[in-house]
Amino acid sequence: MIGNDIIDVRLILSERKSENQRFMAKVFTEEERSMIEKADDPETSLWLFWSIKEAAYKAHQRNFDLSRTLNPFSFKCKLKASGKEGTVEVDGFTYDVQLELNSEYIHCHTSSQTVFKKIYRKYKPTKEEILKEICTSLDLKSRNFRIEKDSNGIPSLVDPHTTKKLPFSLSHHGNFTAFVIPLINS
Repeated sequence: MIGNDIIDVRLILSERKSENQRFMAKVFTEEERSMIEKADDPETSLWLFWSIKEAAYKAHQRNFDLSRTLNPFSFKCKLKASGKEGTVEVDGFTYDVQLELNSEYIHCHTSSQTVFKKIYRKYKPTKEEILKEICTSLDLKSRNFRIEKDSNGIPSLVDPHTTKKLPFSLSHHGNFTAFVIPLINS
């Protein structure tokens, strides 16, 4: 189970979605809306909650082989006091989400294992560059891996010469691209 999301802060701050009550009511629970409205920076808070939901959505979709249907209202978020973690509850399951927020981006990821992650700034890597980075960093013996999406659009790293298939999550927004891959027996 793995999911991640990245948001380019520069792009979202001008949107003022936190002032759109119709949007807020469609996407966030009453408790989440209250937390967003009370935040020092409601716009950044909104997108932090959105990113947490998106990371959990990707993990939940992969975990249960679900088709692409996001109902953000059903993903209920809570932030932990540290500000670096949150939880998302959906369909009786809880996902622990790690968050990173700075002046450039919001990055959230969830995984049931330790992960290797990479964030590219102001550079959109090719699939080949991402694969090279992963294979080199994780010392994967096979260099034949390729990124494949299943019928639900869920990406994995696949070695076509073996049965090896590794879960993989890729996200991009504005000037940022991020990937996360669990450190499992590769």
